[in-house]
Amino acid sequence: MKILFNMVFEFTADQRAAVQALAPELEIVISAEPDPDKLDGTDVAVLVTEPVPRNLEKWPQLRWVQLLSAGSNHLKDHPIWQTNIAVTNGSGTHGVPIAQYITVTWLMMMHRMTELLKFKDTHKWPNRAALANDVVRDLTVGIIGYGAIGRESARQLSSLGMNVLCLKRYPADRVHRGFNPWPGSGDPEGTIPKHWFSHDQLADMLPLCDLVVVTVPSTKDTDGMIGPAELALMKPGSRMIVISRGGIVQEAALADALRKGPLAEAVVDCFVKEPIPPDHFFFDVPNLIMTPHMSGVFSAYWPVLFKLVEQNLGHFKNDRALLNTVSRQNGY
Repeated sequence: MKILFNMVFEFTADQRAAVQALAPELEIVISAEPDPDKLDGTDVAVLVTEPVPRNLEKWPQLRWVQLLSAGSNHLKDHPIWQTNIAVTNGSGTHGVPIAQYITVTWLMMMHRMTELLKFKDTHKWPNRAALANDVVRDLTVGIIGYGAIGRESARQLSSLGMNVLCLKRYPADRVHRGFNPWPGSGDPEGTIPKHWFSHDQLADMLPLCDLVVVTVPSTKDTDGMIGPAELALMKPGSRMIVISRGGIVQEAALADALRKGPLAEAVVDCFVKEPIPPDHFFFDVPNLIMTPHMSGVFSAYWPVLFKLVEQNLGHFKNDRALLNTVSRQNGY
């Protein structure tokens, strides 16, 4: 039997030794095949990968797939959901770096950094009063999606003196039970938000917020959840940061809300189509900060994710519940 790591990351000798110690009966196989259906799955019991093979008849021994990504929306309508194969995601690995991205882009907007950074190129002293910044203390942030990223964002933004509201599918369930490789981070007990909203209370939360942070996973229930009607509810001059998959906030509606109001500015990291085409209308929206799906790209990603693989392999060997199991019903 085998454990197959299909990835571009470097697999170190120490990591190989750790896997072998946990599961000496599993042969370790390393690959970097972009088309998983070209892999030999004959004797593979565990697959660590981003793309998942569709022809599962060729994987008769497969019992568990560990995704490299936090999201699993790329498996929409995938035949794996018609099997008993366990699927786990990489949720938690991105908690701190993506929350840092949210914090820095929020402060960039409030400190007018996109405008201030032009000063050096102009060689001209600007009208400083016209570039005055805004204080974030006592402002309100509404976080849509309160998983690992949302909770660490709440911790960082609350440390700046902001009031935190959150919205999640089951607001009564406040404890975070997912993987967290960052000691002291997040909000594991759910004590930071001043108020919790359910998905059907989105319209109640939006008007209260100076900043809205969108971190929900992409599912059939969240796709397109923020459109023209929802954006119209936001405060005049408010801002939005979107690190969720493209399409949760409708792109055309967001561009319209930035051009005509009520939004003053926004940050978008993910797009419906990636790479985003060069003629996309977002490029012509002046008060929009765009980044190429970079918020979760950090240098230590694989060593951090390996901690999850290692823990889950121990659970797998001892028939314990796997961390970050993707719900077939909820899609995350």
